[in-house]
Amino acid sequence: MFNTNKKGFTLVELIIVMALTLVILGMIFQMFNTNNRIMSDVDIKSTLQNEGQAIQEKLSEIGMQAISIECDGENDVKLLIINSLNESGEKCKFKIEVEKKEENKNENNNFYISEFKSNNNETGEVLKSKRLFTDNLKKINVSQDDKSAELEIVLCKKRGYSSIEYPLRIKFTFRNKENKIS
Repeated sequence: MFNTNKKGFTLVELIIVMALTLVILGMIFQMFNTNNRIMSDVDIKSTLQNEGQAIQEKLSEIGMQAISIECDGENDVKLLIINSLNESGEKCKFKIEVEKKEENKNENNNFYISEFKSNNNETGEVLKSKRLFTDNLKKINVSQDDKSAELEIVLCKKRGYSSIEYPLRIKFTFRNKENKIS
């Protein structure tokens, strides 16, 4: 009779191999996708932590020499003025400004710290420096009494489906309270 031993694959064997290959590739893709998402979240957290550390160091430095603080409310503050002494011991004002980003429609804002030197010859103040610390500010809350103030700053960044928040709390005591700015 006829001997029909052909070398090759049957259609059923080919379908089984393709199905197993797709299952294995699906599992590998899922692992890489999860790993990329985790790495993205870690990168965002690291960025927010570095920005928060820079803000905390600068505000602690200002707060150590603070005389008083003025703000436009307690929750979601847009302007905060700290009367303080600068590095050389001269009286000055530090303005913390929150500006809404115009190019983006998300809720994050720009966070600036400006140093104004008081000008004794003229009325007014002279801008000494202005620095952008972050463009990931969500909100600033202030609680204060006569001797101290506490700032709660929330940084937030969205990327893809992730929204990471990083809260900061900075508390300082007015050590130069008896020295009033005139």
